[in-house]
Amino acid sequence: RSIDAILASDVEIVELTATSASVQVTTRIPVVCSVVFGVDQTYGNQSTDLDMAGRAHSEHHAPLRGLEPDTIYHYRLQGTGSDGTFFASEDLTFRTPPAEEDDDDLGDNLATLAAGAQVIDSSSTFGSGATWGPQNAIDDDPRTEWSSATDGNAAFIEIELASTTAIRAVGLWTRTMGSTAQIIEFRVVTEDGVVLGPFTLPDANQLYRFEVEARARVVRFEVVDSSGGNTGAVEVAVFGEAVE
Repeated sequence: RSIDAILASDVEIVELTATSASVQVTTRIPVVCSVVFGVDQTYGNQSTDLDMAGRAHSEHHAPLRGLEPDTIYHYRLQGTGSDGTFFASEDLTFRTPPAEEDDDDLGDNLATLAAGAQVIDSSSTFGSGATWGPQNAIDDDPRTEWSSATDGNAAFIEIELASTTAIRAVGLWTRTMGSTAQIIEFRVVTEDGVVLGPFTLPDANQLYRFEVEARARVVRFEVVDSSGGNTGAVEVAVFGEAVE
């Protein structure tokens, strides 16, 4: 059936950046919602709603990540009601804006699996671990994320870099579930106890970077303030140069 029959609001593209967006809509009945999207009508990507338990509800907010700047994307909203009825929208489109020029090139993110970094500790993981595990915060893939299990302001993730690094900047892209799970402030603590921050995140739309001066191999990203719940990160980042 057409999803128009159960819509209580227009389908909106919100939080649009050059590399991400979110689909937001309200339905008159509870449905389990997802969005398929891609550069043509074969789609190829799927985003589930922010409800991690996959339950039917009426306020929907599905993040679309890993997008290319200045590109037209096709997407289709779909949902399943409690009686098994499948609803789908027609093909819809939006265009990402061009990428902004970055006058301060900090180089590659050193807190990634590809750069030799590894997670050595974290506060907790939601569920079994594969879907929401802490390695998702260092896989350089914005379509995955680490979620704690309701740690709120107590959430942390500890990363060991490939070598001791002269750190020029740190960054974090917070996950969100709309009204919960969003980090507002975080800090970074090195293995020597040096505290960097706290740093304030304006929103959950992208990775935000903060220039610092430090020398470390182990960095611990700690939540200072949040909206509570399953706090975590889409990505964390460390920029600098190896010194050994």
